[in-house]
Amino acid sequence: MLIHNNERFIINNEFAKEVARGLNDKQKQISPKFFYDKKGSRLFEEICMQPEYYLNRIESQILKNSVDEILKIIGGQEISVIELGNGNSLKTRILLGPFLAKLKVVTYFPIDVSLKMLKKSIGDLFREYANLQIYGICSDYVSGLVKINEFMKLKSKIPNKKLIIFLGSTIGNFDPKEAMNFLHSIARFVRKDDLLLIGIDLEKDKSILDRAYNDKKGITAKFNFNVLARINRELEGEFNISNFEHKSFYNIHKHRIEMHLESKLDQQVRIGAIEKMFYFKKGETIHTENSYKYSLPRLNRLVKKAGFQVIRNFTDPEQQYTVILLKKVSNATKS
Repeated sequence: MLIHNNERFIINNEFAKEVARGLNDKQKQISPKFFYDKKGSRLFEEICMQPEYYLNRIESQILKNSVDEILKIIGGQEISVIELGNGNSLKTRILLGPFLAKLKVVTYFPIDVSLKMLKKSIGDLFREYANLQIYGICSDYVSGLVKINEFMKLKSKIPNKKLIIFLGSTIGNFDPKEAMNFLHSIARFVRKDDLLLIGIDLEKDKSILDRAYNDKKGITAKFNFNVLARINRELEGEFNISNFEHKSFYNIHKHRIEMHLESKLDQQVRIGAIEKMFYFKKGETIHTENSYKYSLPRLNRLVKKAGFQVIRNFTDPEQQYTVILLKKVSNATKS
């Protein structure tokens, strides 16, 4: 455990293990959660500023328009806000500012796999909101929720009512079955009075989606390549990044954006920390990300199967994106 500005950090690094497993698969893959080291997080911030990338802009506006109604639904005077994958916490500020102004006690638990970004965002928030209690957890989401539940049982002054937030359409990185299972696992840590706020991208014209993940400045490509650079930096990898090409496209039949790194030639790459050589044929890809897009009916079916019900569905006027507020149905698994 590391202590920084009186906040707590719990380290759980599975990078080497998951890279070894993913590059051994028939379809080579690397989990998108490993995009977000310090450099990757900075590149993602640049992506969010590109005119083609509508998701961040629309989600932020939806949050600004809905925060007052979310506060009314929360009710009471205390809340523990748990964020799954906080990044730089910029959008979180849209909620935290009004929460701190209206509620007596607000505790913030950011969960992120990048320790550097977690420390930076918590330091920034600590300076900006002196009255905000912050406990950061460097972990995957479910392990982080386990640790938070254990921590809350030991600390009587931590608000019991929880608002779990999962923004940026990150749930789209799971396939629909994985998303349902993930939400079902979240339900284990949610009581009947708790709330879950999720941002999800909606289906739209293919050309809009393709442009969003292939911006003219090539920032998304740099973001994709950075996962190989991270392997080189942290795992003694020997990837020649110029031997790969960024590929991103909308798969209409599977309702998802796919991102790949395609090998330009037959090659082999050694990763020192894993002590193994990996072989790539020309045209073979490493699948780095899926981003599933939902229709509102499919989304409603998904959350219902996972044991939740929709309280509010906040969308933009063109219905390109939605932020849904959920609560657990009464017969769902208890925490």
